[in-house]
Amino acid sequence: MVEIKQGLGRGLTSLLGENLSEVSSNNNKQLTIPIEKLKPGPWQARKTFNSADLEDLTNSIVSKGIISPILVTPVKVKSAVDFYIIAGERRWRAAQLAKIHEVPVIILKDLGDVDASIISLIENIQRKDLNPIEEAKGFSDLIDKYNYTQESAAKVVGKSRVYITNSLRLLKLPKKVIMLLEDGTISAGHARLLIGKDNALELALRVIKNNISVRELEKLINNKKPKIIKQKKEDINLTASLKIISDTLGIKVNIDYKDGNEKSKVIFHCNNLGQLNNLINRLENIPNGK
Repeated sequence: MVEIKQGLGRGLTSLLGENLSEVSSNNNKQLTIPIEKLKPGPWQARKTFNSADLEDLTNSIVSKGIISPILVTPVKVKSAVDFYIIAGERRWRAAQLAKIHEVPVIILKDLGDVDASIISLIENIQRKDLNPIEEAKGFSDLIDKYNYTQESAAKVVGKSRVYITNSLRLLKLPKKVIMLLEDGTISAGHARLLIGKDNALELALRVIKNNISVRELEKLINNKKPKIIKQKKEDINLTASLKIISDTLGIKVNIDYKDGNEKSKVIFHCNNLGQLNNLINRLENIPNGK
């Protein structure tokens, strides 16, 4: 088994170390092989390819060629030898659209399924090519098929254990919600809020229909709806009374009303000391019982 080193920032070459066997000619140039000899690997984590991104890559390949070689491993098909793509399927697809007949490759020999899966997953994570569900399924494969723990899977792909845990939780969503996340109709932020909700699909459809943000969805789920203030008859009477008091005293008067057991306040706005003294005198001269 290839020993996968930690540290995704250094690229696949440093991750694989001495096990990366580059096939080259005597003058040390990259080997190129016919494009029809390549096939998508069965362990490929990525299942969907954005057509617009693929078109952009195709145009880049037409003008600049394939800059990064495609990582492959040999597989015997009858009497011939073809190559499974470990990393670089999008480049291979774009090269076909660009009508390129030969592509540069790096060949990894004697590679097992575990190593191929890990390398494919790491390469896609490095390039941020996976949608959230593809990434979660990749982590799930490491755990379910190859007996990794969440902790060891986190180390091998350079993520935290919490990141792996949160990613795997996305797979618990209803299938139709997963499809919306896969095609980018809703974001991973939306999806995480929908985990465990009985009405997850209904909420997802409301997100799409009303263009609801992640924060708005969180408020909706927590029933933190804006309060609608309805003016009751009592409020109308109170407003009228405050106006009479204000007109009588010649100053602004309002009320700081509190719900429940909190005390409300009547506030008198005095612009100067004279108004304050006048207010005090009026209040002191109010007859008892009135």
